[in-house]
Amino acid sequence: MNDLTTDPFPGDFPPASYGTTLAEVEATISQVIERIFRDEDGILRSAVNGLTMKILSPEDVKDRPNGYGTYAENSDIPREFKAIWTNFENAGQASGTYLEALCHKYRATGDETTRPLAQRTVQAIITVWENAAHIKHPLGGEGRGWLPKPYAGIRNVAGMHECSIDQYCDVTLGLHTYYKTFATAAEKRTIEDIIVSFADWWNDHDYCGVYFGKAIYWKRLPWHPMAVAAFLYINALADSFKPCRKYQQGFDLWMEKKEVLESPDTLAWSCMHGIPLNCLERLMALRPELAEFWNKAVVCQSAGVIKSMEDTSGGFRQFNQNAYGAHYLSTAHRVIPSAGYDKRARQCLEACMRREVFYHIKRGLRVADLDSKLTGDDYRNMFMAETHAHWLTGYWAGLGKG
Repeated sequence: MNDLTTDPFPGDFPPASYGTTLAEVEATISQVIERIFRDEDGILRSAVNGLTMKILSPEDVKDRPNGYGTYAENSDIPREFKAIWTNFENAGQASGTYLEALCHKYRATGDETTRPLAQRTVQAIITVWENAAHIKHPLGGEGRGWLPKPYAGIRNVAGMHECSIDQYCDVTLGLHTYYKTFATAAEKRTIEDIIVSFADWWNDHDYCGVYFGKAIYWKRLPWHPMAVAAFLYINALADSFKPCRKYQQGFDLWMEKKEVLESPDTLAWSCMHGIPLNCLERLMALRPELAEFWNKAVVCQSAGVIKSMEDTSGGFRQFNQNAYGAHYLSTAHRVIPSAGYDKRARQCLEACMRREVFYHIKRGLRVADLDSKLTGDDYRNMFMAETHAHWLTGYWAGLGKG
């Protein structure tokens, strides 16, 4: 193992330089997503092995055979996928965010080549949803509305009992944007069914899920702005599609926990502030009568994204966050355009013009200084789909073009 994290890929694609202008970087990233991360069934892989730019095989993970020592060691998934868990860990988030980017690109340019790419992404999400509907979850009940992390790919989700609310939320955000941009009448009905089933699943399971083998009672995590915003959004959106006392009660339950969204003391990973920002923008349209609170929360969560990216003392400093920042700060700028977040978002875009910045862990760090779970063959050289998709969304949301 090298003493420092490096860019270990010896090949020509993806190129070491993505371009000298933001437009060139956009063109490169679009190719990288389709050629490197899109799998044969249409879903985006979460990450690939940076040594080969292909998905991890069990043989690649020499230091952690059978998943022992990985984050997924105790995950409620079949043992044979625990060493290669990063292949599809964030497939939902990557795919939902990419769907957002494609919709923003179409709105900005009218480029019809985005439509089939978006449709293929939606169909992959529908496939996961449909296949999971036949699974009995260990938390109880049938699987309609269950959206597992598809560690074996979307054709086979048997035994996949792990997920987290951020996966649901980014998928919902992407589907909602597609609904308003491209969707046919038939597609709209399917998307409505999917979102309603999401709200039903979480309500019927008392907002409890399984993550890395542990039960997560999301409504008992008072410090978690992402969970509060996500469940507010999913319930409000479901209620807009199918007005129902159940979804209103779910919305009211999460409004009781709203204080965390306007707490300036909360500091979490950038996604934990950025996902709330994206939800809050939608909630402004879904529940405009609460605009005063939504605006306060946006101010707080925007500041949270900046704090997370500037943190130099905690674990966040080990990870590349600029692509996330480009997306989330573009949202902040749309909602509060006078705050200068467009300039910060553009800086984030400009910081991501080389292949090396799309690894999850920053390059040039001492491996000995990393947490032991980050140093293994399963994690150290993760080349991330999600960061590419976030960059595209930040770019096409109206920032940095030209």
